[in-house]
Amino acid sequence: MSADLNKTATPLAQEVGRYTEVPVPPPLRGIFACQWLHVLPADADCTPLLVVPDGSIDLQWIDGVARVAGPDRQPHAEALRPGAQVLGLRFRPGAAAVWLGIDMSALTDCRVALDDLWGPRAACLAADSSAEFVDRVAARPTANLTPDAAMAEAFCLLQSGMAPADSPLRWLSERLQQPERTLRRRFVQHFGYGPQTLARLLRYQRFRQLARAEPSTPLAHLAAEAGYADQPHLSRESRRLAGRPPSTLPRD
Repeated sequence: MSADLNKTATPLAQEVGRYTEVPVPPPLRGIFACQWLHVLPADADCTPLLVVPDGSIDLQWIDGVARVAGPDRQPHAEALRPGAQVLGLRFRPGAAAVWLGIDMSALTDCRVALDDLWGPRAACLAADSSAEFVDRVAARPTANLTPDAAMAEAFCLLQSGMAPADSPLRWLSERLQQPERTLRRRFVQHFGYGPQTLARLLRYQRFRQLARAEPSTPLAHLAAEAGYADQPHLSRESRRLAGRPPSTLPRD
């Protein structure tokens, strides 16, 4: 994202339109965690929406085009037409690199059309509707594809908030019984960045979940509960990752 983007004036994606999330069809449950749909109002203006990085990677369908979104390290400004429908299939941790056949480091902070990754192979997923797209993804053979178990476990460990903020790599290395160099290489392959970045993104998501679940709780208490050193630490991170102070985020 360009440094001169006025992120303060950019609405968050979650504040515009309607978002729904449902389980994926049974054939996809080994690779994808959920299916979601974001529908923008027909009278929405053309102001870009800010997508907050959350540690996930999505296979998306927008107006007949399949693409991969993420992994993101920073907020992403997304320009969509009024009335656009964005379908997403969220990869399980450790599954995207396996299903796509490419290291996630090549896609960090990017939105890449599946045609550009797969070439003619992507034609099998071409669809005129979001429902047809899901059906075609479900029909793709996945019997021999499974998420990287160690990376899935590492994601869950970081999501728990138990890792020390200053040395999550060493902490994970001890628990997973893997050398730090090997673990970092596998993180970059499957998540696009190292454990410290993922821990940082998941900590902010933890705060956002707490803020929605406890709308009357003071921010200082939520910051401590989420794992921040103090409220100013949370405020700095919120400006970096969401383009605004935490006091202005929706809490319902």
